[in-house]
Amino acid sequence: MHLVLRSPERRTAARAVALVVVVVAGVYVAYANLGRQTEYVDEFTYAGAGWQYVHGALTGNLQHPPTAKYLYGLAQLVLGEGVGAARVVAATASFGTGVVLFAWLRRPIGFWGALAAAGWWWCTPRAAAATWADVASGAGVRIDRLALLEPLMVFFAVAAVAVAWHAVTREPDDDHGRWWSAGWWALSGSLFALSVTSKVSTAVVFLAIAALPALHRRWRAYAIGAPVAAVSFLVVFAAVYLPVGGVRAIRFMLAFQTAHDVNGHTTTLLGRQYQFAPWWANAARVVEGVGWPTVVVLVLGLLAAVLVRPDPLVGVLGIALAALVVFYCTAQVALPYYYDAWMPWTIALAATGLVRAARLRPPWTTVVALVAVAVTVLPAVVVVRTVAESRDTGFARLSAALDHRGVPSDDRILVAGSPRAAFSHWTGRRASTDAAARGDFGVVVAGADERFPLRPALRRLLADEPGRFSTFRVDFLRVWVVRGDDAVRVRDGRTALVDER
Repeated sequence: MHLVLRSPERRTAARAVALVVVVVAGVYVAYANLGRQTEYVDEFTYAGAGWQYVHGALTGNLQHPPTAKYLYGLAQLVLGEGVGAARVVAATASFGTGVVLFAWLRRPIGFWGALAAAGWWWCTPRAAAATWADVASGAGVRIDRLALLEPLMVFFAVAAVAVAWHAVTREPDDDHGRWWSAGWWALSGSLFALSVTSKVSTAVVFLAIAALPALHRRWRAYAIGAPVAAVSFLVVFAAVYLPVGGVRAIRFMLAFQTAHDVNGHTTTLLGRQYQFAPWWANAARVVEGVGWPTVVVLVLGLLAAVLVRPDPLVGVLGIALAALVVFYCTAQVALPYYYDAWMPWTIALAATGLVRAARLRPPWTTVVALVAVAVTVLPAVVVVRTVAESRDTGFARLSAALDHRGVPSDDRILVAGSPRAAFSHWTGRRASTDAAARGDFGVVVAGADERFPLRPALRRLLADEPGRFSTFRVDFLRVWVVRGDDAVRVRDGRTALVDER
């Protein structure tokens, strides 16, 4: 058996089979059932802004940079208007990030380490569990299946650093080769501009790119590559921003984001509400979204990367990861999907650490590394299964559930436990939030967002008059339908049941 495993033909066949299995799983997780899972509110914003951009209206959602929305708009021109077309772009960017990780890491850490990094990126859970209460439906199992800004931001950032790595490690001595090196630096600067103009958070990754020549002691790159990368960055940055207003749009974005950070954003962590995110908030998000087993394996891999023969690869990945962690953990806002920005660097470092630890004292360290990788297989299988079972949830199914129970289509809906943006796409003007409601309502709905609880008067009404309501659940929604011709009447902050609607 030992001789069989050492056979070059057997090794090649094993690599080919492993690569096919991981790639097929990655493609499935990225693209399968993209249109069947419930839309997240921000997807409407970004896809809608992109649609406006490609039709000449360049004023929407300028609180974020425009590149991702340009691409979402172009996709809608080809595939049709809506979130579904934008999701194809996001999924492609996510899958492309795994391709870049594999191509980049293949040389410095070997085939199996590169495949582990790509496979972890493609198949491990990265949910926004605090945002979607029904993750099991597939709605939130993977952040980068949604048309948010993060998938594009992450792809361009990882590609920019990978290309800069190539430019440094392949630096030639002859003049002809130096022109090719300058071309790689130009590409890196352009990709980095596309990342920052998708979402500005990755600006701090500049530290990793700037450190690359020093880590490799290729000082000449600062004289040749740095100016080329800087010029290409500025050219692409200007080309992206000029259509939406140039400096004026940048000032608006910075002012908005500064105010957003100063004012905070109400969020729920471990059952408690915070207006300003504590420093550990994003760590809690990682555990919520990725799960303890995978987090433990990644942490062990990180430690191994730092302790076992650290080199320039560990240095550049560590700088990128540290810069992003410090940036997000010092911000006052921590939304459930922000941690996706630092996950590729974490995964790449963990894969590097485990594959190098496996070579320390084989076969024992190899067995330990294989066990660690095996621990992540079950969560990956769960991701694949969850993607296969993806479906609409919550408010996307509410109208059909009410129709099925014979509720008149003109009965108004009183909503608590959700912001208006989370349900208005499906309910239109038929529904109002509990905080802003006025008039008669035939249906009461409570969502899972603890920032918008039922008002005490409405809570008491539902508890004191149970016989006058029929109640049921639609996924994470609790629904009460007023019986007969009664209605819930809201006037001047007062709530009561009345006999006639």
